[in-house]
Amino acid sequence: MRYGFLGPETTFTHQALLQALAEAPDELRAEAELIPFTSVATATTALVDGEIDAITAPIENSVEGGVSGTLDVLASHDRITIVAEQIVPITFVLAAKRQMDLSEVRAVASHTHAQAQVQGWIRENLPGAAIEPASSTAGAAQAIADASETEAEGLAAICSPLAAEHFGLQVLARGIEDTKGAQTRFVIVTRNSRIPARTGADKTTLVVHLPHNRSGALLEMLEQFSANGVNLSRIESRPIGDALGRYSFSIDAEGHLEDRRVASALRGLHRMCPQVIYLGSYPRADQQRSTVDVATADDSYDDASRWVGELSRMITPVP
Repeated sequence: MRYGFLGPETTFTHQALLQALAEAPDELRAEAELIPFTSVATATTALVDGEIDAITAPIENSVEGGVSGTLDVLASHDRITIVAEQIVPITFVLAAKRQMDLSEVRAVASHTHAQAQVQGWIRENLPGAAIEPASSTAGAAQAIADASETEAEGLAAICSPLAAEHFGLQVLARGIEDTKGAQTRFVIVTRNSRIPARTGADKTTLVVHLPHNRSGALLEMLEQFSANGVNLSRIESRPIGDALGRYSFSIDAEGHLEDRRVASALRGLHRMCPQVIYLGSYPRADQQRSTVDVATADDSYDDASRWVGELSRMITPVP
């Protein structure tokens, strides 16, 4: 198996992939080839083209919410399936090529999501430093490590402790995240994969387009979940891109496609929405089981189907 991830090594995405492989059978772990990519988009393209077998990508952060780049890329392909998720605790350090006082730092580089999670600390401790984007937290650390002493003067990276150690950087400050205990959720995505079997502690991810010319369409969409007793753990709007005011909704629903309540909600969405993109049903990383009302349990749907079937057999054909 060839696994793509947002590189270089020691990104949080790399850590999520290693965490997933640690739970895999020994033979799969031994034969796994890990391939870094500069973006989720390029990794997804390689996946669709058959160059790799799976990718790991960040999809949600407990502080910043959904990772828009990943959400948009996944929604643009119809031949990929989310098969698993991993949750990684997030902590950041400020690192540089040499030890220096914070007053000497003139510019700080990192991924935009990392920057957002330390902005309070940066404002308080580095008010005059310029903020520069990087493709990843580890990429920012590697760039400083690869720079000459002169080029790296006054530059620092926001990265993981592992990245700072891996690239031989000096840690100027630890635990600089504004929210302690933050977590990022990563998904493992494969090409044309079979859907993992239901475990009872599952999640289903969808992208739903709404009719743009009908009032109440959002309410009608949400009612499909409510009427079937399906709880949503995440819902975010994303621009479709063809015109102002046109949005799709990226959704995580509790449950599995095999659950009658989830399947019924999907049937309702398919009837009323111009496009529903099913991205997968997969085990929850926290293994938390959904609370299901008696009325929306599988047995209730089966009983209702049998009852309607019995009534249908009573219909007298028109002569």
